[in-house]
Amino acid sequence: MAGPKEDPSVLMMNATLQGFTQAKAAMDQLKERQQAVAIATYKGMTSNGKSRYVSELVTALGSQSEAATFLRLSPGRISQVIGSSKNRKNGK
Repeated sequence: MAGPKEDPSVLMMNATLQGFTQAKAAMDQLKERQQAVAIATYKGMTSNGKSRYVSELVTALGSQSEAATFLRLSPGRISQVIGSSKNRKNGK
């Protein structure tokens, strides 16, 4: 418990910092889980599905580089998958 000489603003700052640290740890853990699910989903798809999945992931993340990092693939592989002729809806 806080002693009588501790400044309330310092206590508030410490509590806030501890809260931000815990929130950051929770967000990092969530990102790791999402990444594991995304990688497993990618690996379980057919080549047609992979192409469409990567295209949607690039759209959601905003860049091919982010998608490559997220899926732990090379940027070249992302470009190759996106540029595939298999990147068509329902084979049309």
